[in-house]
Amino acid sequence: MALLLACSANLATADQTDKRLDALFARLKETKTPDVARSVTSEIWSIWLDSNDGVSDEMMRRGVAAMRAGQHNLALNQFDLLVKHVPKFAEGWNKRATVLYALGQFQSSIDDIKRVLALEPRHFGALSGLGMCYEALGEEETARDAYKLALSANPHLSRIRERIEHLQEQVRRKNILYNDRY
Repeated sequence: MALLLACSANLATADQTDKRLDALFARLKETKTPDVARSVTSEIWSIWLDSNDGVSDEMMRRGVAAMRAGQHNLALNQFDLLVKHVPKFAEGWNKRATVLYALGQFQSSIDDIKRVLALEPRHFGALSGLGMCYEALGEEETARDAYKLALSANPHLSRIRERIEHLQEQVRRKNILYNDRY
């Protein structure tokens, strides 16, 4: 019985408040092995996706399925319901931000990402999404800074590292052009 209670106590803390996340993030920063980094990243995502509520998990499942099928309005509907049902569940906000980005609603996506980051400041997925939104809005320096924060949370994001390098070059060129004009 004690073991059952201990297991259910661990399950009750799943989501961005799960106590295991601190150790996983520490391990993610320490590891130099890509396979270990992928495994730890996968564990983090599994925890973030677990709301510990059957209704919420079903809304998440339906929303993700709709996203994968390209049914963005249906996905948005599911994630709207999810964030109303569990407003302190960071991944609900993150998924809704993802759909809003896909719909070209970049500022609304940024607003949702800010909700995610208020709940889980280390959410490298949301930070990457923030960079993508700012890039889409033509705000290269702000995008670069968001990507740097994502990389700080998860140093194994090679695509994000590439985006940072690309944006740094764009910002450098823009500054050269600006200085040449004036």
